[in-house]
Amino acid sequence: MPGLIPPEFVEELLARTDLSELIGGRVTLKKAGLNYTGLCPFHNEKTPSFSVNADKQFYHCFGCQANGDAISFIREMEGVDFVGAIEQLADRIGMTVPREKADPVSEARHQMRKSIYDVLEQATEWYQVQLREGAGRQRCVDYLKDRGLTGAICRDYGVGFAPPGWDNLVLALAHSNQERQLLIDAGMLVLNEDEDRVRDRFRDRVMFPIRDLRGRVIAFGGRILGDGRPKYLNSPETPVFHKGRELYGLFEARKAVRKLTRFLVVEGYMDVVALAQHGIGYSVATLGTATSEDHLIRLFRLVPEIVFCFDGDQAGRNAAWKAVDLALGQLEDGRSARFLFLPDGEDPDSFVRAVGPDAFEVQVDQAAHLADFFFAHMSEAVDMDSLEGKARLSKETMPYINRIPGGVYRQLMVDRLAALTGLSPERLVAATIPPPAPSRELRPPTWVGDPDSSMDDAPPWDNEGFDPDPADGVDFVSKRGRLQLDHEMIQLLLWQPELGDLVSVEVVDRLESGLKFPLSVAVLKLLHQSERPSPDVIIGHFEGKDAALTLRDLARSERLLGVDELQAEFEGVVARALEQVEIQTIQKVRSDILTKDFALMTDDEKKRLREITESRKPR
Repeated sequence: MPGLIPPEFVEELLARTDLSELIGGRVTLKKAGLNYTGLCPFHNEKTPSFSVNADKQFYHCFGCQANGDAISFIREMEGVDFVGAIEQLADRIGMTVPREKADPVSEARHQMRKSIYDVLEQATEWYQVQLREGAGRQRCVDYLKDRGLTGAICRDYGVGFAPPGWDNLVLALAHSNQERQLLIDAGMLVLNEDEDRVRDRFRDRVMFPIRDLRGRVIAFGGRILGDGRPKYLNSPETPVFHKGRELYGLFEARKAVRKLTRFLVVEGYMDVVALAQHGIGYSVATLGTATSEDHLIRLFRLVPEIVFCFDGDQAGRNAAWKAVDLALGQLEDGRSARFLFLPDGEDPDSFVRAVGPDAFEVQVDQAAHLADFFFAHMSEAVDMDSLEGKARLSKETMPYINRIPGGVYRQLMVDRLAALTGLSPERLVAATIPPPAPSRELRPPTWVGDPDSSMDDAPPWDNEGFDPDPADGVDFVSKRGRLQLDHEMIQLLLWQPELGDLVSVEVVDRLESGLKFPLSVAVLKLLHQSERPSPDVIIGHFEGKDAALTLRDLARSERLLGVDELQAEFEGVVARALEQVEIQTIQKVRSDILTKDFALMTDDEKKRLREITESRKPR
């Protein structure tokens, strides 16, 4: 982006957005007192648990704990990033997004990305022209007709044709060295550095543009006409294209289907287009790679169910197991994954043409649930009639089940395993809990004095008539512990930003003085300056920095506390953080004093040491 979005613009945008109207366009809302209620758009439910507070401009689901403001609603529903959500909301009410001046490196990176988007759009149009009137187009047209595709579906998916030859695209679009380099950066040309010559990457292929969620072309996939290799060729990684994150057909599916409830994940571009030709517009394809965690995160943000479609042979089942392995960590309550295995020799394209769309959808509806496929796979090589086999099944299966987010679904998986093995669910869970680490006796800090002195020697201040607390010093948490406290504070603030009002400026200054909770301090200062705090305002403020990744992870974490419990938990975390700041301050003073020879201490230093020691004794 050409600059950062000013926080004051974000606040004004939220102030001018009617959240109930925004959500009401997608969810049927009914007035209930001061709020509006309806069925949650983020998970399947029959009884309304989704509430919109028109006064505070905040939504919350008491079922799945989804919550946020207009920005977070657009991000979740549309699958866009913070900037994309801001732009959509601004367009909706006729506001122009201002930008603060960015640093030169960020500005150059933005301009390069924009130029790549532009040149890829030009390439898309050029390939489409070649399909309509280019030399050699007839072979491509015949191929598409043989696959049952119409001109309308090819138009909807932007299908084009890359003619044979080494330099067609070069001659058409590279009129200068700068344009040539841009096409190289976009992955459209291949550079031979030894000869300083370029050639078209895609030649004699059916071209499928790959679009992001905003509809921008970010890459291409090309299917060879004839028997050449490779059969399918994708664009390389570029500044705008990351193969392991993107899915072909996602933009088109969301555009074609008004209310998406599931995605069908297939393997090829032609499968996606052919299914859409038969009215099945909710399929997407991975781009020559196995399904990744990023793919699943993206899809589950948009729909509650994913159906994976694989060949019925061993290779297809191996690929399905890899998908299971990734899906387990995403199966929060309300989400499901299923598996459709096609007959030998069939792919989705050929199968839908053979049986018709209605019969194909019946197959999708009857696809195996993940739990059924999972337990069948885990039981394949196990003798379920023996005690040894049941023990092996439980040992190998529980680590997988433990990766499922806590909730009803995980418990049901444990219950299913219990029924297979004859063990109680409690025994199965207990068997996977590691034993507690051996307790370690806490010792008082070592006296800074003669390293050769006996452990029986008393510290010199014993003769002064007072003794330090034997636990003093050991309650100062480790660096990892301080980081955990920092994250706990932030997590609670992301769940309920209004908690920042409980922390005074003086307390923030005390937390900052220790320099041990930097991100919490930054978030608290931001909340004190913001009139309309929200999770997305917080995360957006740190956009482009490493902290944004940490904040997103914390915001996505499972919320285990009710609304009434958040304040008490937050106050407790802040109190623990302040205690650590106090301990750090005391220990520093004490360390400064103890580095001196006790006999040379001044009366004031001895008095201060006594006060520090007394202050740490249990009351």
